[in-house]
Amino acid sequence: MKNETAAKMQKRHEREEKELARLTKLKNMPSRFHGFWFLLVILTVIYVADEISSTINGTMKTYMIFDLFKIPKMNVDSSEYAKAISLMGIATIPTYFITAINPLYKTLADKLGRKIFLVINTAGMGLGLLLCMIAPNVYVFIVGTCVTGFFTPNDMQVIYLMETAPKEHRAKLCSITKGIGLLSVSLIGILRGVFYNPDSPETWRLVYIVPVLIAFIIAAFAFIFTKETPVFLDKRIAYLKKTDEEREEEAKKKAAGAQQGSLKEAARYIFTNKQCRMILIVILIFSVAVAMTGYVQEILIDGGVDNAGIDTFLFVEPIVYAVCALFSGFLTDAIGRKKSGFVFGIIAVIGMMAFVIGAKAGLPVIILAFANGIMFGGLWSFSDLMYLTLPAESAPTHIRASVMSLLSYAYITNMIATTLVSVFYTKIGSSNIGIFQLIFFVPIMLFSATFLLIKVKETKNTDLEKIGEEEE
Repeated sequence: MKNETAAKMQKRHEREEKELARLTKLKNMPSRFHGFWFLLVILTVIYVADEISSTINGTMKTYMIFDLFKIPKMNVDSSEYAKAISLMGIATIPTYFITAINPLYKTLADKLGRKIFLVINTAGMGLGLLLCMIAPNVYVFIVGTCVTGFFTPNDMQVIYLMETAPKEHRAKLCSITKGIGLLSVSLIGILRGVFYNPDSPETWRLVYIVPVLIAFIIAAFAFIFTKETPVFLDKRIAYLKKTDEEREEEAKKKAAGAQQGSLKEAARYIFTNKQCRMILIVILIFSVAVAMTGYVQEILIDGGVDNAGIDTFLFVEPIVYAVCALFSGFLTDAIGRKKSGFVFGIIAVIGMMAFVIGAKAGLPVIILAFANGIMFGGLWSFSDLMYLTLPAESAPTHIRASVMSLLSYAYITNMIATTLVSVFYTKIGSSNIGIFQLIFFVPIMLFSATFLLIKVKETKNTDLEKIGEEEE
């Protein structure tokens, strides 16, 4: 700050004065919605759009491949299908560079606010799904997947909810909204049953119509009816009111940059704060385990499940998954973040083993749906703890989104593992993919859950506004 020229300093002061006036006006502006519950409905529907966007491409991938690659007889055991999987794995590698800018984008929420990104992210999901739906070839589909994948991981609705909900009910409310969002994933199975015709492979596109409309409509509602979170407004306004001397003094005390919400400060916090370091390590391990869970329909088809059975599976599995997620927050608020995370990890392992072994044994599709629903319920409840709840309750407000976004870079381990599996799919084959998942998933998932229990500090009932005031 001392190195700034007088002209630059003057421009910065003018920008900050305008921002201060704008934020103060926003803080004093009456809400356009009546009560917290109306806001919760909007956030829940955004979660619906988020979960459907996150799931639909993976669910419809097999049928999209049949259509775009013109695979004869739609056979997942064919050499054509295996080659298509490998080609997609290679073709998607360049898109990973696009995801590298995602955390940088998310950090803007620490400077510009939560609301604007709540709206942009939701509309972005709809745009990505629209591109997938109209894709004339696999490359446009990959672009659509990349757009959807850019916006869905931001989870701004979670940060928004955590900064507006009472601290003693944060995990419960987050799990309720997520549970309803996950329950909506069963719509994919219903829409698939209504629109998809196995005799016309291109009808997979019609399954996307309803999710696209949901995303665009709720984005408009969020723009009209939500306002900025009080926690962000209070912290940002307090920062803008400080003099340069006060900011420099504060920066010296923290041995960090004086710019609020800077990536430099967020990165420093992650690596100097023991809690965040431990969270980072768990995420690195866990992300590899997740890479071994993406071949559900191949396992089902290899196990002899027919088209009607897959429709049933796609309807029942999300309901089981949603029920698990719905109650995960109650468990998390009751016994704490660490113990519940360990429980979620064990549940994921049990569910994975039951699903793969059950499919090989030819068990009824309802049992397989329950097993895989339990697996994903445990897996993604664990994921939400590591990527959302624990980081949000471990980082100060002015760098919360930045810390959460930088931690998401650890997901690169998932990208690498997923790409390797895709590239070597021709060697693994559909008949072996389930056993391959078990061999890698079970020990890695158990290790990450145990590491969480032993090394990560409990954050239950943390006051978000006081994080960082007392350094370790």
